[in-house]
Amino acid sequence: MKKFISIFAIISLPFMVFTGCAAIEQMTAPQAKVVGGGGPDMAGAQAEAYNGPKARIAVSRFTDKTGKGWWTGNIGDGMADMLSTALFNSNRYIVLERQQLTDVLAEQDLGAAGRIKQETAAPIGQIEGAELLITGAVTGYEPGASGLGGGIGGGSSSIAGGILAGFKKAYLAIDVRVIDTKTSRILAATTVEGSATDIGGLVGLGSASVGLGAGLGGWSKTPLEKALRVCIQEAVNFIATKTPAQYYHYSETGAPVKVITPQAPAPTGTPASSSAKGISVYVTSSSVNIRSGVGTEYGVVTVVTKGAKLTMIEESGSWYKVRTIDGKEGWVRNDLVSLSAPAQ
Repeated sequence: MKKFISIFAIISLPFMVFTGCAAIEQMTAPQAKVVGGGGPDMAGAQAEAYNGPKARIAVSRFTDKTGKGWWTGNIGDGMADMLSTALFNSNRYIVLERQQLTDVLAEQDLGAAGRIKQETAAPIGQIEGAELLITGAVTGYEPGASGLGGGIGGGSSSIAGGILAGFKKAYLAIDVRVIDTKTSRILAATTVEGSATDIGGLVGLGSASVGLGAGLGGWSKTPLEKALRVCIQEAVNFIATKTPAQYYHYSETGAPVKVITPQAPAPTGTPASSSAKGISVYVTSSSVNIRSGVGTEYGVVTVVTKGAKLTMIEESGSWYKVRTIDGKEGWVRNDLVSLSAPAQ
């Protein structure tokens, strides 16, 4: 009987380890969710690479609303740095530096003092202003509540005990607001909750696209770091989907770009032939460049967004010459427009 049990244990061990590893992977995966504010729908935003006009944005230092005595200014700056980097990497924003603004001003003052070559000095009066300000406040903080040790998959304690000895779960909640700097109106607000679990020293890595900000070195490789990282990424998802379209009106270089907002859908009856002049076509991509000539080497006349109505003037190969509702004329690839208005 003992021999049979030993053989059964040897045969079962790989299965127990496999199922145990799967359980660990599932339990340690960091998770984040938007609690309020009509949660974001990122499916449409992430369906295609964004290369359209950008919004001008800045991130203020995070604050602490938990009152638990763990907070420092460096932590607030570090969280703001992480959010700024993630917003920049989304390619939807011109992100303005605010955490290191003192150093920027000092460099400008150094040039104004005449201590460096004038032709290389940073000019004064050209710091750009933000139209949108992001504020963040930590409203929930549990760095690592201990849990009970134990086996996994129903195995013996001697086997499972070698795999894990217990777990610690970190929890973080962040309130995020998008504010119009001209009017101080709150355009969007939500709470993002993130959590991550450390089981026997094994922490789920999650996405590493957001680096750990300065002043947060003590959180490295801990569940709290993972919870913060997924919170930041989910906050960016929320901000990207809740930023009003009218704030996206700057090019890659920061120059203002005229953006035509989508019009009400037109009737979808049978249109005339696409070779006929004067028919209407509708933009089907998230943003489209109207160019001064046939080809991508020509300059951009204006940018239009999905659903914008255009009037076709002429056709050349795979390009249409079109007129916008405000009278601008240029060329657009015919695979970026349709004879019927797209679903919004």
